[in-house]
Amino acid sequence: MEWDKRKRIPENEIREKITRASVEFAEEFGEYLATGDKQTSEALTASQLRKFFGEVKRQQMNGYEHSKFIMLKPKLAYAVGRARSKSKVKNKIEDFYDVMADAIDKVVKSPAPDKAFRNFIDIFEAIVAYHKAAENKKP
Repeated sequence: MEWDKRKRIPENEIREKITRASVEFAEEFGEYLATGDKQTSEALTASQLRKFFGEVKRQQMNGYEHSKFIMLKPKLAYAVGRARSKSKVKNKIEDFYDVMADAIDKVVKSPAPDKAFRNFIDIFEAIVAYHKAAENKKP
């Protein structure tokens, strides 16, 4: 299964408030990231996800800081490069990068970045939760 590149976290969900649409997006995306096969695409590993999640949570403890938050994009790009060098098939970390980089941009461009940052974290936590739930369903 391929991820529809047009699917992103809706901008109003990051800027304004989280609704059922974000929860449904998180569920679909988290489950997608957790599944894969060795022939066409490799799943996003819990380790890859936790590494990025840990950095986001560290930033949350200190509050939104524009320069540190925007640096999440190159950190993710590095992880994509590492995954590409290790595998001959597509790694779902590339799709994760596309969605999260877009969300990071939406937070940065928001007129209220502190609020957008909190919403970003909440949606990201939901993605992590659904990823974990989908991993536990694997045979």
